[in-house]
Amino acid sequence: MTTYQRDDQLAIQAEGKFGGRIETSGAYTGRLTLAKERIARTGSKGIEFSFESDEGQVARYLTLWVARANGEKIEYGYGLLSALMTCLGLDRIESRPDTVDEWQADTGQWLPTRVEVFEDLVNKPIGILLQREEREWEGKTQVGMRIVEFFDPRDRRTASEILAGERDARVLDRLIASLRDNVLRIAAPPPPAATSAAPDAGLAAFADDDIPF
Repeated sequence: MTTYQRDDQLAIQAEGKFGGRIETSGAYTGRLTLAKERIARTGSKGIEFSFESDEGQVARYLTLWVARANGEKIEYGYGLLSALMTCLGLDRIESRPDTVDEWQADTGQWLPTRVEVFEDLVNKPIGILLQREEREWEGKTQVGMRIVEFFDPRDRRTASEILAGERDARVLDRLIASLRDNVLRIAAPPPPAATSAAPDAGLAAFADDDIPF
């Protein structure tokens, strides 16, 4: 079982850092349909999300890396997780074991897999600011989305505004205005797992290799 305590300071700090697939940068409202634990080859822990907008658009493989193998917080990811918890009115979350379908690269199939999930984070109204990222390899473009911020869909307030008791939402519009699409080019071939990545995996196939810790 994994437990995370909300960190209000990091929730505020995160703002200063930055019916198909969602592939355009912008603010979306909807719900998280999946929040499961991911563990990198380095031992770092994260949470992988799937998001469905109110219009039925979907973004998968949205991962926040929140803790290093030694338990130390990864401030950027933990800050965004804390911002999400703030917007959902949660002080603490705990994972529990569950069975979900996961892509198995060795068999090329979706198979039931036992994982740790965070039920308190899913199926609740939430706003999410996403940024498009592209990576090119051998003439092919891999497209993925990166979480920039969470907000309350009812009044568009971000974590800092909620924690400060602000009544008016101003931060989100500023963040939207500053969004720029990132185009990243990968010179080296992707890791072996990428050759048999799940359908619609986007940048997920490269995720573990990108973790700088």
